[in-house]
Order: sequence, then structure tokens, then C-alpha cells
Amino acid sequence: MAVPLRQKASDGPDRNGDTRAALRWDTRWHSGAISAADARAAVGRFLDRVRATGRVRVPDRLAQDAQLVVSELITNVVRHAPGVCGLDLEVQPDNGQVLISVWDTSPVPPTRRPPDGRRVGGHGLEIVGALSQAVTVTERDQGKQVTARLLLPTASGER
Repeated sequence: MAVPLRQKASDGPDRNGDTRAALRWDTRWHSGAISAADARAAVGRFLDRVRATGRVRVPDRLAQDAQLVVSELITNVVRHAPGVCGLDLEVQPDNGQVLISVWDTSPVPPTRRPPDGRRVGGHGLEIVGALSQAVTVTERDQGKQVTARLLLPTASGER
């Protein structure tokens, strides 16, 4: 069963009129209720909402990359970490980043295998690393969190 996305921060300016505040959403799933398709859809809905605010330009390519990143991360959770898991999404207009964090209850950190075009499967973290500026793994009280950082384009379209 999926818990609906919950807004943690306003889509508009904060109390002081600051439009640079981060936009955050999260969702949690119970054991066996998550799929890569669910996660991709959640990212798509979140980025559509971010676009609708008019505060941040999110190109289609970045949205597609974010959906592929979350698909690979959730696939790892489904295969290797049964139990409760979650997806935290954040757009930080101030420092031009999209953060995608997936957490689960397994304490075992993911391992990135060396590239091997002959191997079937096992390329998820390689793909995430190629699409992300950085990938970090953080221990949690019960489990771990994997966070991928994607860069938003600058006003001049660079990044």
C-alpha cells in the first residue's frame, strides 16, 4: 500500500517571501507494495508540481534522468531489502539541485560493480552514478539511505 505524497514545504514563497526555499515531497511504502513504475510516477508528479510553481526550470531530459535514477534505486530495494522503504524528493532552487533519496531497512550498503557489457543485470548503480553529480549512502537507525544529486540547469542553460 502506498502512502500518498505529502508536501513538506510550501510551493510558494516562505513566510519571509523567499522563493529559494526547497520543495520537498516524500512517500513511504509497506513491504511488497512498491514497484519501479510507482516510483517513476511519483517523481514525475513531483517534478510536474515543481514546474507548475514557476520557480524552477526542470527540462524534460532532467525529469527523465530523475525517473531512471529512482527506478534503478527502487529496483535495488525491491530485490535486496524487503520491508518498509521510502522515497524522499527535494528540489533546492538555491543551489540548483534535485535530490532523490531512497531508504530501506537493510543495513547492507549497495555495491557498485565494475562495468561489464557482457553481464546481464547489476548495472543499476553504474547508471545512477552516470546520471548523478554525486551518490551517497548514509546509515540510518534501521537501514540505509541512498541519495543521488542531479543538477538543475543554470539560467544560461549550462550544467
